[in-house]
Amino acid sequence: MYSDKEIIHRIVHIFHARGIHAVIASPGSRNAPVIQSFFGHGGFKMYSVSDERSAGFIALGMAMKTGKAVVLTCTSGSALLNYGPALVEAYYQNVPLIVLSADRPVHLIDQGHGQSMRQENVYQNYIRGSLNLPEYLEENSWFIDAKVNQLIDMGNGYVKGPVHINLPLDEPLYDFRYELVDDVRIIDYFHSEKILSENIIKRLADNWDQANKVMILVGQKAPDPDLNKLLAKIVEQKNVAVLTEHTSNLYKPSLFIHQIDRCIFALDKEEWVEFHPDLLITFGKEIVSKKIKKVLLRQRIQNHWHIGKTDEQRDTFGSLTMVIDTEPKETLDKILNFKAKSKDYLKTWQKRNVQVKNYHDKYLQNTKWSDLKAWEFLMQNIPSDISVHLGNSASIRYSLLFDGKGGQKYFANRGVSGIDGCTSTAVGYSIAAPEEKVYFISGDISFLYDSNAFWISELPENLKVIVINNSGGGIFRFIAGPSETEVLDEFLETTHTRSIQPLVESYGIKCFQANSLEALQGIFSKFATHSGLAVLEIVTPRKENDKVLKNYFNNLSKS
Repeated sequence: MYSDKEIIHRIVHIFHARGIHAVIASPGSRNAPVIQSFFGHGGFKMYSVSDERSAGFIALGMAMKTGKAVVLTCTSGSALLNYGPALVEAYYQNVPLIVLSADRPVHLIDQGHGQSMRQENVYQNYIRGSLNLPEYLEENSWFIDAKVNQLIDMGNGYVKGPVHINLPLDEPLYDFRYELVDDVRIIDYFHSEKILSENIIKRLADNWDQANKVMILVGQKAPDPDLNKLLAKIVEQKNVAVLTEHTSNLYKPSLFIHQIDRCIFALDKEEWVEFHPDLLITFGKEIVSKKIKKVLLRQRIQNHWHIGKTDEQRDTFGSLTMVIDTEPKETLDKILNFKAKSKDYLKTWQKRNVQVKNYHDKYLQNTKWSDLKAWEFLMQNIPSDISVHLGNSASIRYSLLFDGKGGQKYFANRGVSGIDGCTSTAVGYSIAAPEEKVYFISGDISFLYDSNAFWISELPENLKVIVINNSGGGIFRFIAGPSETEVLDEFLETTHTRSIQPLVESYGIKCFQANSLEALQGIFSKFATHSGLAVLEIVTPRKENDKVLKNYFNNLSKS
């Protein structure tokens, strides 16, 4: 059974034909004919999520896993504004989402009618494209088909991202029919990958020859085993330093520098000169390390290439000289034919990495119970061959001090780095990847902020959630500045004494707890082997965590 409104038929038909098969619906009356038509088609996997903000991030997580657009549909009014944070994150991560918002007819907008507002172009700064459709087609169905096809390509083409279709619907809303229209037009779009010309390759080779110290710095990106092998070969043959983070999803501990902050924190300006590159090559999305950004900004780099699709060019270090609009493997493969660099630069980085790792291990041996000690345990004990989602703020920064494991895949909302939807993103990814084991590690404030992630009809059974409860926003106790204010406890750190257990159990989810290393060691295997979704709350001492971490970095300074 479908709505009797033909324009909805055409949208549903085009979406399905273009391979878009997942729909997250938030309840409402104005979008009821849309929901009924998707459901009546039978070719869509549908999910009901009441909270639109959570729905947006769940869709983000699903699209991260599948690489395919997920449809979000909501009623008119302020409902669609709640998709905003997820759409911004999707925009900066190039994740395809489609918002299909129901609207009041244009003659009712700004006339005092309920659930009505100006919805056209409401996301204009953070989407690839938008359509404000008419409700009645008259003789223009061919044009509507073309525009909907084009919009899908805007979001799922060469550069992916969110798009918005706004659909004004007049009453009656609940008249239905039993057949779809059959004259809908589908347009296929073909995008070829860009190839470097011989002239460009020669320019790159000439540029390469001028450098003695080459650094490859990789931001957030999806796992790619072939790229991992290619980079390892480049390090071995060309003697360059490759710096990565967990979210780079590249792993070769004998060759790559994985813990950037740990490695370079204690280097002063004079010491850094030995590590500073002549040629910097970057690709991927955001880099977490503030330290590497600071030191690379401090001194001009002779040449900086950024490899990636044109929307990814960011002059993060104020030294950008080339933007290479190809997939990274296309350019890196050409580097294999370039001359080898001095072995001294690579050895300098590797020697430093081993030296700091020894200081790191020695300090952790005697560290008392704290966030840092909890993270040491977690990074040693979370399994290999799983997908790990990291919360923002302190969570991801703590994780980057520790070694990962082969086979782990890492994800995080680093497009704009907000704490607002991290749990929902992990839930969405888990739903889309039922065959994978998924762990999500979060701080308490982020977890509480996004607790509606569990207000869904079917909870993922393959997800394990770990919440480090340090009674507030612990990061504000060790970053420079907040401790000098009068508002740290109440307004910045937002201290509390709450356990998350009652909240978790209100959703029917098993909650484990630990408030010491011994308790964590005793409970972790039960948590990890629990059948179905479970949450582990790790309670750490709020007023000790920053002292332990500051001492850790002071200890690294001795290296």
